Amino acid sequence: MLAVHNAVTDSCVLIYDVDDQQYLFISPCIYAIAGIHPHELAADNNFWYKLINNKQADSIYERINNMQPNGNIELSYQITTPQNTVKNIADNRSLAVDATSGHKILQSIIRESPDENPVIADDIDFSTLFYNNISPMYLFDLDTLRILKVNKAAIATYGYSLQEFLSMTVLDMRPQGEHEKVNEYIQQNSFNKSNNKIFTSAGLWKHHNKNGDIIYAEITGHDIHYNNLNCRMVTATDVTEKVKFQEEAKVREQLLNSLIDSQTNFLIRVNNTGHFSFVNRQFLKTLGYNINELLGQHFSITSIPQELHLCEAAFASCMQNPGKVITLQHKKPDVQGNLHDIDWEFISVVDEQGQVVEIQGIGQDITRKLIIEKEIKNTSQKLDAFIESITDSFFIIDNNWRFMRVNAAFEKVSNCSRDEMLGQVLWDVFPSILNSGFGRAYYEAVEKHESVKFTEYFEPLKMWFRTSVYPSAEGTTFFVKDITHEKQAQEQALWTKNSLEALINNTHDQIWSVDKELRFVYLNDAYVKQISHITGTEPKAGDYSYKHPGYNQGIHDDWNGYYQRALKGEQYTITSESRDLKTKALLFFEVSFNPIYTLNGEIIGVGCFSRDVTRLLKTEQELIDQNERLRNIATLSSHEIRRPVASMMGLISIMDRDNFFNPENEEIIEHLLTVSTEIDDVIRLIVDNTFTGKN
Repeated sequence: MLAVHNAVTDSCVLIYDVDDQQYLFISPCIYAIAGIHPHELAADNNFWYKLINNKQADSIYERINNMQPNGNIELSYQITTPQNTVKNIADNRSLAVDATSGHKILQSIIRESPDENPVIADDIDFSTLFYNNISPMYLFDLDTLRILKVNKAAIATYGYSLQEFLSMTVLDMRPQGEHEKVNEYIQQNSFNKSNNKIFTSAGLWKHHNKNGDIIYAEITGHDIHYNNLNCRMVTATDVTEKVKFQEEAKVREQLLNSLIDSQTNFLIRVNNTGHFSFVNRQFLKTLGYNINELLGQHFSITSIPQELHLCEAAFASCMQNPGKVITLQHKKPDVQGNLHDIDWEFISVVDEQGQVVEIQGIGQDITRKLIIEKEIKNTSQKLDAFIESITDSFFIIDNNWRFMRVNAAFEKVSNCSRDEMLGQVLWDVFPSILNSGFGRAYYEAVEKHESVKFTEYFEPLKMWFRTSVYPSAEGTTFFVKDITHEKQAQEQALWTKNSLEALINNTHDQIWSVDKELRFVYLNDAYVKQISHITGTEPKAGDYSYKHPGYNQGIHDDWNGYYQRALKGEQYTITSESRDLKTKALLFFEVSFNPIYTLNGEIIGVGCFSRDVTRLLKTEQELIDQNERLRNIATLSSHEIRRPVASMMGLISIMDRDNFFNPENEEIIEHLLTVSTEIDDVIRLIVDNTFTGKN
């Protein structure tokens, strides 16, 4: 051991400009500590490092070079003075940035350490015992738990740099759940100077590396007094693989026990001659055997003759390939003769010489599974047949927009084969839909993960499509129906409807309909206008016709009767009389009632057609009156005018045409004048009857 200096000297301050590589200040007391003058140190920037123990110099230099601005480190090392005196040094270094120049300034406060138990001594090869130890080692302060030293093995094992380690506590390398346990252990095992040369086992502990991976370490340590601090030197032997092996062995043991007691799996063993040495309860239960009926028997006892060769081939393969898993699926009969499909994995068990002594098999009854798979396959085939048979286009994409499935209808409408689509991105195959209504709707459905239905016109194909989108966890299903003809039919129907309405509303005749409950279904403009004019209240679709406020109960009863006749299948026409609300004049309407039928012949309402026949009836009356007058004229002509005309003709016939001055002619002329007056009276009577209708 080296002699220890008991005298404590004053601290020495060194200030060094890292950027300019020169000392800014060197305390004169440097000579008392290191036996060198300030000018010697100023002349050679590396002078101080040449004094440091060769075994420590690299580590000290590395720690100083790794310092960060505003950082602070505590160093402890040995120097050999020019006078060949070995001294223990405590060196407190801090790195700052000068606010004016921006240079990094390194300040060192150096003092001679009075440590009574120096860690470093000539008779202890510290590099071998600590820094070069193959097991991770670290030194930490028991009061603050701060890590003071670590060796190379610790850096390699845990992945932290030296600088990172020296900024950590022992808790920082432990999982969060272990912190309380560590604190309790350290409190219960406080510093004991009398045991500073005795390594004590602390048992198995969990650490973690820089990546967060768990490391199991067996901890041993002893307490030392270092730099006036109560410290503990720890050796952490990495036993992670050992622990994992033990855990895996435990898992294997649990697995074996679970297989032995399994309610679903079979576990059997046969020796190298093929005879049963072990069978578990599930195997016996499924096949209906008693254990004594199988132990010692050849495996062929549980095989059907048609598949015995499969069992023998698996057995031979296990014997020839130790360690290789041999699979087998075959049928085994139970004691009732029922066959069970069983899936096996066999592996050979070898002795210390590598010779196969047993073959172990783990099996499972998959009879029910195969039945279900067959049902699923049949259902899938039916579904495939259905998908291929439907006329609607169908396709499925995954969550990356790649085609998983398409049907024949989609191939036809897209003019693209399934080989060109399957596995490809939707937008790559059909780039034209990316910015279309389809693309936006597809994105919205998938993003919101909601089922949607929409109808869009696809300009490139000049076609209408109705699309249903159904997202799921694995992808999205699309049903696309070509509704071009339907859309055209709707447009044609709409055009027809609009044309019909234009035609209906272009007439002065009233047209309307009612349903079976006598509610207005359709009313043309003329009907609405006419009823509003007559009653002062506008009728509306959906209103009950018998509740129209413009009519009294008697009129409602009359019209209800008219509608009911038509609802019973009668087609007929009436003349309805109304009175103008403003002029009080009588108005007459001819109304036709026609039952409305569905395609299957059911009457669902009444269609009504009404026209104003007021003028027509007036004209008809005038014609009747005129005909009556004509009949009167005819009567007058045939009776009243015939007599004077006959008299006139008689008088003329007796007139002396040869002797016009015959006195008798004068009397005849007098009579002719009288007859002419009668004729004139009759003519006046006829005229009066013609224009006034009066006799």
